[in-house]
Amino acid sequence: MKPDLELYMPVAGKVIPLEDVNDLLAEDMVGGIGAGIIPSGDIFYSPVSGKVVMVAENLNSVAIATKSGITILIHAGIDTAKLGGRGFCIYVREGDSVTAGDKLLYMDRDYVESRAKITTPLIITTPDMVGNIETDYYVNDAFVKFMEIFLAKD
Repeated sequence: MKPDLELYMPVAGKVIPLEDVNDLLAEDMVGGIGAGIIPSGDIFYSPVSGKVVMVAENLNSVAIATKSGITILIHAGIDTAKLGGRGFCIYVREGDSVTAGDKLLYMDRDYVESRAKITTPLIITTPDMVGNIETDYYVNDAFVKFMEIFLAKD
């Protein structure tokens, strides 16, 4: 069966289950589903085409809404809000249209890792729209397909 939506790795790194990212995600999943990535790269790319619906004030996260209504949040690192934007640079603004592969943000891994965790959750914040997800945990290069989303059928 063909997926309704394909997501591409937003950054080079190791894919892990979302519940392995940290205790908060394991306990309540922050209202979403997805995967974690332990980045080995610094540049984060859009995993999908859509519209930027949120750019965090502290430059560490971006949310993209797709035409199908699925919203994807990329939160670069854990506990990175405390850095106040230091170690991050944003390439997009809220309202921008992006194509899969467009640059979203830069994270200075060395700086951030010395002050917070670099493990990055990619969260589908509209889980009620998702019927099934298939994740390839063996992908580790940026902009390689790593997740297939099948929408819930009414």
